[in-house]
Amino acid sequence: MEFTITSGQILGWCGFFTSVFAVFRIWKEIKKPTEDKNKMLLEHEAKLKKLEEKLKGIELTDKLMLQGFLVVINHDITGNGINQLKEVRDDIQEYLINK
Repeated sequence: MEFTITSGQILGWCGFFTSVFAVFRIWKEIKKPTEDKNKMLLEHEAKLKKLEEKLKGIELTDKLMLQGFLVVINHDITGNGINQLKEVRDDIQEYLINK
């Protein structure tokens, strides 16, 4: 039993491997935009979460400032409200320490 390889068989196998490699490359290029967009979406989601945390902190700071202003205004109007001033001061101190 003889085993012979012809030039046609060699060219056939080379063509087969070339076409498989080409299909692989084409498939990779087709998937690339989707992978890039998925990566970009994950980055945007992380940035959005970070910005939401910052926004919550800003909202809490604004709330404490407005409470302080309101207590000061009430104190100026009535001359009373020292206990409210102390409570708001304690809230603001606790916020600044925990920040």
